[in-house]
Amino acid sequence: MVPELDPKIIYDFRTRVHENNDFIRLYFVDYKAKSNVEGKDIWSKICSCMDWLTVSVEGIEKPEKYSNMNIASLKFTHFLVTIDMIVEAVNHLWLSIGQVNNVKQPYIDDRSIFNGREFDRDYTDEKYFKEIRSWFGVHAVNGNKVELEGFNMEVRFFSSWSSKRLFNEEEFYIRLYSNNWRAEEKYGGTKKVTVDDLIKFVALRYNTLPKLMDEIDRLYLKEKKRLQNTPVQHDLDGTDHNQLQQLYQQAKERKLTEEYYEYAIQDYISFLSCDLNEYKEKDKQLVKKYLLDLKPIIPAYYKIIQEVDESEYEVFELLNMRSRTYADNYYDFSKVLEYANGGANFSTGIISLETIIEKGLLPDYCFNLSGPCLHLLIHAIDHELNRSQLLK
Repeated sequence: MVPELDPKIIYDFRTRVHENNDFIRLYFVDYKAKSNVEGKDIWSKICSCMDWLTVSVEGIEKPEKYSNMNIASLKFTHFLVTIDMIVEAVNHLWLSIGQVNNVKQPYIDDRSIFNGREFDRDYTDEKYFKEIRSWFGVHAVNGNKVELEGFNMEVRFFSSWSSKRLFNEEEFYIRLYSNNWRAEEKYGGTKKVTVDDLIKFVALRYNTLPKLMDEIDRLYLKEKKRLQNTPVQHDLDGTDHNQLQQLYQQAKERKLTEEYYEYAIQDYISFLSCDLNEYKEKDKQLVKKYLLDLKPIIPAYYKIIQEVDESEYEVFELLNMRSRTYADNYYDFSKVLEYANGGANFSTGIISLETIIEKGLLPDYCFNLSGPCLHLLIHAIDHELNRSQLLK
């Protein structure tokens, strides 16, 4: 590792990215820069940048003294490639996240370190580093074309192996050649760079990540305030099913809330869609009682969506299996619930359902219930069992 590149910064950045219920993922997984364009998955690029920053910052090694010049040359090239990974990852994180608030990486046009001037052109540090990277190994033998004033054709340049100055262990140099002798005479010759300047260059950019974290916070608060000021439609005169369906659809469209209690709400909508005539009268009354107990979820869910409220609401616990009976028979109940939701092996679900019926925990006509109705009945029975067990 290089002391100037603290791994804690990328660790803290990752943490910030995943805060507020994965706000950055939700915001950028289908990002539309304009309302009339197709969404792009910017989140995948953000993930890639964070991964390679973690790898690069923890794995980068300052060039050491080697007696073998060939090894020293290859190690220095690897050092440059790793710096390039870090700078590119930082730049693309700024490009991905900063585009919303139109902010850029603060040093993207900086010239304070290399003061680069080649081929009669002034270079920003970013562009000059790309030349250094090319000369010192990445494109050393490709002969990349360069357009030069006063030359009719594009000119190609090539470089020698890199080495350290004998009088300065921190300075590397190469000899730049060309396929045009006039270009080589004017622009070729010895090119050098110091390790210290390279570390300053990469550290300056890497250490902008805390500023980008501030931009994440600003973006979150801006989006949260926007949603809070956008009224959620809630038809109080509609059926419970229609109210919940309406709220759920709006939650999915408001990025910050699209995953709040998502699976719980899906279950509740499924319950409200059930045909209660599938049950025998005793069980029908039990299910109706359970559905009545679930009704406070609707206003709570409305509050969550309208206020972008991240609080934990105990009322949603009513949609969880909580009885000791369920805990004691977890395996069979879990397989039956998977079967009821169409996600388990058919034979495994049937075997577990038979087992639970034999134990007297479910009525035998459960074999004839539709999946959603079986799911609802199991939850209603568990709710009643949990209530009675808590009273004991």
